[in-house]
Formats: sequence, C-alpha cells, structure tokens
Amino acid sequence: MTFVWLMLTIAVALVIVDVAVRKLLGIKRAKLTDPKGKKIDLLGRIICVILAFIMYPAFIETEVLEMNYLFIILFTVLFCFQAVVQYIYIKESKEFIITLIMNVVFVIFLFNINFLLNLYSS
Repeated sequence: MTFVWLMLTIAVALVIVDVAVRKLLGIKRAKLTDPKGKKIDLLGRIICVILAFIMYPAFIETEVLEMNYLFIILFTVLFCFQAVVQYIYIKESKEFIITLIMNVVFVIFLFNINFLLNLYSS
C-alpha cells in the first residue's frame, strides 16, 4: 500500500508542476502531429525499452548500478529523446521545455525514493 501512495504522490506532484510551469511560462499543450516525427518518436522509445531490457540483467548481476539508478538513466534518456523530437518537430511550441522540467522533477523524486518510502511506511 505504501508504494501505491508513493506513486500517487509522484503523479499528483508531476501534474501540479506541469500546470504551474505551463501557466508561468505561458506554454500551451502541443501534440506531435508530423507523421515522420511520430515514427521517429515511436522507434526511439522502442529502442530505449529494448536496450533497458537487454542491459537490466547485466547491471543486476554485476551490481554495477543499483536499480533506482538504472531507472534514473532510463527515464532521463527517454525524456531527453522526447524533448529533442519535440524541439525538432513541434516548431511553434516550447513543449520541450515542459518535458525537460518534468524530467528534472521526476529524477529528483527517484533520487529520494528511499526517503519517501521510509516517510510513508512510518
């Protein structure tokens, strides 16, 4: 149950940050509509996920990284890739700024996941 509350907290915080930053910077929501951009975005996400599944056992067996650091790297790569695609294919919007800010907030939560779990379990 602790995990559910933690994920709910993170989701609510991300929504609040999204709304606040959009109002503060005056950025309207924009979607990726270019077919070429959609294909590149989908292909990039698939490649990132496949690489994560391939690298996961190697990292765990060799204990090179802890699990939360692996997730931090994965989500940072995914968010940055999405921001680059948005920057290239959504010319009239600054949607990539929101994506990068959401990445920073999410990484901060992931770095503090142990503290948050202890906070909810007490």
